[in-house]
Amino acid sequence: MKKSIYIFVAIAAMMLQSCAAGWLEQYPEGSSITENQFQDMENALEGSVLGIYAMMYQFAGDHDAFGQRSIDMYGDFTCGDMALATRNYGWFADDDMGQAYTRRAYLWSYYYTIIRLCNKSLNAFHKQVDAAKMTDSLFISENPVLFYYYAEILGMRGWAYSNLQKWFCYTRTHITGIGGDDTYPSIPLYTEEVTLADTSLGNPLAPVSDVYARIEADLTTAIYYFDLLEGIGVQRSIKQEMSGDVARLVLAYNYLNAEEYTKAAAMADEFISKTKYVILPREDLNTTGFADINSNNWVWGQDVNVQTTTSLASFFGQCDIFSYSYAWAGDVKGIDENLLKEVTDKHKWDARTLWFNQTYTIGGVKACQYAPDGKFYSPMVQRQVGYTRKAKSTELDRDWLCDHVFMRTELAYLVAAEAYYRLAAYGDASAATKAVARLTAVTDERVLAAANAAEYATWKASLSDENTLRAEIKYNWRVEFWGEGFGLQTARRFDEKVTLGNNHLRADKDFSPSAANWIYKTTFEVPEAERHYNPYLNSDITNLKKDE
Repeated sequence: MKKSIYIFVAIAAMMLQSCAAGWLEQYPEGSSITENQFQDMENALEGSVLGIYAMMYQFAGDHDAFGQRSIDMYGDFTCGDMALATRNYGWFADDDMGQAYTRRAYLWSYYYTIIRLCNKSLNAFHKQVDAAKMTDSLFISENPVLFYYYAEILGMRGWAYSNLQKWFCYTRTHITGIGGDDTYPSIPLYTEEVTLADTSLGNPLAPVSDVYARIEADLTTAIYYFDLLEGIGVQRSIKQEMSGDVARLVLAYNYLNAEEYTKAAAMADEFISKTKYVILPREDLNTTGFADINSNNWVWGQDVNVQTTTSLASFFGQCDIFSYSYAWAGDVKGIDENLLKEVTDKHKWDARTLWFNQTYTIGGVKACQYAPDGKFYSPMVQRQVGYTRKAKSTELDRDWLCDHVFMRTELAYLVAAEAYYRLAAYGDASAATKAVARLTAVTDERVLAAANAAEYATWKASLSDENTLRAEIKYNWRVEFWGEGFGLQTARRFDEKVTLGNNHLRADKDFSPSAANWIYKTTFEVPEAERHYNPYLNSDITNLKKDE
């Protein structure tokens, strides 16, 4: 259906200079070529669509800035689910201390650069397709690849806006708590029309309701065209591309974070009913290293090869103690000690205990003890020479070709479980049963083979209690998706105290709504550069201030 993504990296690099070493000084309307120059480029639409995906793993100059998987790490560090016990090199150290305010410029530039490229791509599309043809079934069937690009672009723009919203805007519950409503200022919105004009120095902060409406419109329109095209046999060529499955998962998760629980449950259920992807079975929990895009539970991910690897500046270059990595050299990124105790002590049936090392030490220091040696590791050496993994070995993967996961099937089940739980708390009598069913669809595949079946059955029976169900849904978010970037949003939604373990650099172990500046700790500020260059913004706007 499409040419290889890699022949377009040169186009992407030319257009996406804002994610190079100078990202701190960029803002959404920065540009390296004019709109007219872009429109006149041969294969502009194809090249730019593929360039959007290249952004997701582009190296941004530092070894802790390598696209989406580095951002995933920021969130898990900020909430404390991921811990950095030792600091030899310093990457991610500020994140383990709490919210690292320098990150906001990178996130802002990263997502708004994707949005700008999406808008440029939409303009290229509309140059070829006028409004009348958008619903012309014959024209669509004759130009399926063109319309598939259109769905991908909208899906990616909706995804980027949903990420900005959850990083830079308070939750609706928090907004209500400070006396606001859906008119509360969120983030600037930029459409293809604004990008085409290319004259604005910026836009004002849009109301919360407008941003959520934009996300919903982009993703639902994308899903419409994906369904239409996939119905006539047009499919994505690689898992890194947006698809109907991906768009549904993005939208379901967005609805959950937007506190629109009926929609979240319905969209998650729709995904489950339509997808071909499955829950990772118990027997594969500790065999894949979460490093292979061909896994049947991966819905969206990056197939890393010698052309796209960012080597040490990558998730596995930071986290895998069996690759030649910062983690192997001493900067171990591990699960929070107290969270691991919840797995080992309170959930003795849980096979995910195999995901985290509980024995290795380095020079007597227990840092390696918490590493994800069963969840994220390179299986390369083991497959090639039959090597049995052990810490501090010199027999390491030095190729950094492990694939990167963006979304898994299990996400739909956790979204549905939480959404139904919330609906039950609001009085829907049947929703609790549905919440338990969706949750246990995952946990049924997470039971140790040697575990006492009665013990797991007792745990399942305990889910009839509302408070227990809430706690277990939260627990499963934190454990199932550890290292995948869902930790901070889980903390925001559940809004409960978490006492962190001792394997952190930070001295303050109280990550709690009762602590000072809780909503500021879990929500990033608009970057200083944006406030300086965007004439619509100033430091006196309520949600731009860090209330010390």
